[in-house]
Amino acid sequence: MADTMRTIAQLETILADNLTGAISAQDLRDAIIASIHPGYAEMAVTASAATTLDDTSTWVKVGGTWTLTDARPHWSMAVNGVLDFTEAADREVNVMAAVSFTVVGNGQQCQFAIAKNGTIISQSIIQRYVGTGADVGAAAVVGHADISTGETISLMCRNITSAGDITAIFANLIVTDHAA
Repeated sequence: MADTMRTIAQLETILADNLTGAISAQDLRDAIIASIHPGYAEMAVTASAATTLDDTSTWVKVGGTWTLTDARPHWSMAVNGVLDFTEAADREVNVMAAVSFTVVGNGQQCQFAIAKNGTIISQSIIQRYVGTGADVGAAAVVGHADISTGETISLMCRNITSAGDITAIFANLIVTDHAA
């Protein structure tokens, strides 16, 4: 029998009070899978490259070659730097990312954020000032979202001072999901 990831609401319905004795062994396995088997994925920049920025307002996916370093149930990476959620049940995700970077130009204000389906999760925006283009800046970014099958998570950036390109020297992004 295949175990099925279920939402909290589905589990509450299945396991309501069992007055009719309708809770099956499969229902219990599904409850266990949903509660203790979170999905997890990690991707990292393994070859840095400049992220080309055309203006100071548009968010762009952090460039470079991203490698899927670990993917447990529910996650894959079909497009470079974009994690795809593959589970049928809706989930909640916690996202953590770290990036060290350089930027073209001096006195640059750079922002990083987590995106769901290419749209910035506004609470995840972090800003970092870089004094000179030779400086290596670093930022940590965290975010939270509800996610459904086929939706994506990625790390985005923009330079709000100029269109000076940002290069991720090192970066990683980790996602954990759990029942919604």
